[in-house]
Amino acid sequence: MLVPVAIVVCLDVSIDLVSSPVWAKIKEHRPETGIQVKVTGKQFNWEFTYPGPDGKFDSADDLTIDNQLHVPVNQNVLITMTARDVIHSFFIPKVRFKQDVLPGRITPGWFNVTKTGTFEIACAELCGFGHYNMRGFLNVHSADEYQKWVESQWPPKTAAAAMAEQPQG
Repeated sequence: MLVPVAIVVCLDVSIDLVSSPVWAKIKEHRPETGIQVKVTGKQFNWEFTYPGPDGKFDSADDLTIDNQLHVPVNQNVLITMTARDVIHSFFIPKVRFKQDVLPGRITPGWFNVTKTGTFEIACAELCGFGHYNMRGFLNVHSADEYQKWVESQWPPKTAAAAMAEQPQG
């Protein structure tokens, strides 16, 4: 009777010793650089907020889009997640990313997608009567396509507009 218990304990301890550095690398050590996006779950959609050209959140040039997350391929995507109403679970199956999102709590996360395409984002936590319809899409662009997308959201100032903003002296 003690032999099977001893075997299970030894296997469990060895699995913990081998997997804990991997877990720490993925969950506890967030990369310092990458595209930053705020993710907000609410009944029954996802909101993605990008900092504007000033690079700061909570300023006038922020962009919030429902259910469409745009990122460049092969770059770290640093996300901060929260929920507005109930518990949600931000789940991108093709990226192997899943994280519970709680109201009143900011949860950091990150991922790096190595293939362009459009991938489904789901809510993996029953969050109400419209849960079945809570989904978004991760749009992974090449570097050039992503730059074009950014420019379409924040067009560069025209020369005339830039001249008008300069102080006249």
